[in-house]
Amino acid sequence: MGVIGGAVMTTQPASARQQDLKLRGLGGLPNSSVSCPAITNPDDALANCLDFQNSQIDPNTSGRYLRRYLGLCQTSGLKLAPWWRSYQVFKFPSQAICQAIRTSSDGLSSANISANSLVGETVTVTFGLGPNSDEQNIVFSQDGDVQYVWSNFQTGWVEGKQGGIDVTFTTPNERNLMIQGIQVKTFSPVNQEVNSPIDLYVDIQNKPSSQVLNLKSDHTFASIKNGDRKYERKEANLDFLYGQDYPLQVAYSGIVPVVKAGGKIRTQYNSNGALAVTSIAEDLRYTDPHCCWPTMGKITTDFNELYSLPMVKKQSFTQESMQFSSSCGQVTLVQSGAAAGEAGTTHTVQLNQCLY
Repeated sequence: MGVIGGAVMTTQPASARQQDLKLRGLGGLPNSSVSCPAITNPDDALANCLDFQNSQIDPNTSGRYLRRYLGLCQTSGLKLAPWWRSYQVFKFPSQAICQAIRTSSDGLSSANISANSLVGETVTVTFGLGPNSDEQNIVFSQDGDVQYVWSNFQTGWVEGKQGGIDVTFTTPNERNLMIQGIQVKTFSPVNQEVNSPIDLYVDIQNKPSSQVLNLKSDHTFASIKNGDRKYERKEANLDFLYGQDYPLQVAYSGIVPVVKAGGKIRTQYNSNGALAVTSIAEDLRYTDPHCCWPTMGKITTDFNELYSLPMVKKQSFTQESMQFSSSCGQVTLVQSGAAAGEAGTTHTVQLNQCLY
């Protein structure tokens, strides 16, 4: 859900959320002198329309890539984790459109989408430039965990997925989001506080597991595409192909984003060898502008029984449903199927981590 929310929020018009974005401090972290710019901020030196060379941004060459930087920013709502450092890159159809959006008053608003003939066009959004680059996306959660988010880093124990999010504008007020590939790694501190992201990922790869950080989870997310196999097995009666794309269909009611029922996302749990497909079972409505979670709607997740299944009280389950409430981040969680036993009990859970 954090990936869905991050995809939706990143491509909203500036007026839908930027007025609520501000610098926040977090215990043990140095203060940031960097502002929290909207996608439309011509005075920000990092927000120029640039080009790429050798997988790096070339600050001296104009092009169609708009880079957006956030430093230790957080919205003022409940249960929103602050970014320490976030690099987002928007690839527009042309440099002219990139410049027009950059210098406009409201970014990817319906008026700007129409004015720049973006209906029918696709904008690609990527996060960071890879695990060995300085421009990494790093977020510190409220419980002390640190997360890395990449979209141009091929990973996955079954399939490597990469490429960020393709945003296709079907109308000025509607868009389809196809997640080509996003990886999220979560680490937990072991014996010291993490207070600087500089070269952190490179450093921890060379340290023994008893020092600094432990890998907590490693996930790869991608939308379901036409021709994808459900079970990743070719044997007869064990597999079938999806016959169509299942994008996240996002429509706007005013400035309220609504993710329509029907979208599907595939998750690879790389650290424990599990696969799952999450479906939007009921429209997800983001009615609270101060909350990065939906306040209405439902998702269901089916776990692939040919691989590892999640466990609750030492009993496995094959399906999970999550019903959202009007209280920010509060959901009703039900796990069922297989030998679920007590795992099928309904739980009220408070979510507290957004990838945004």
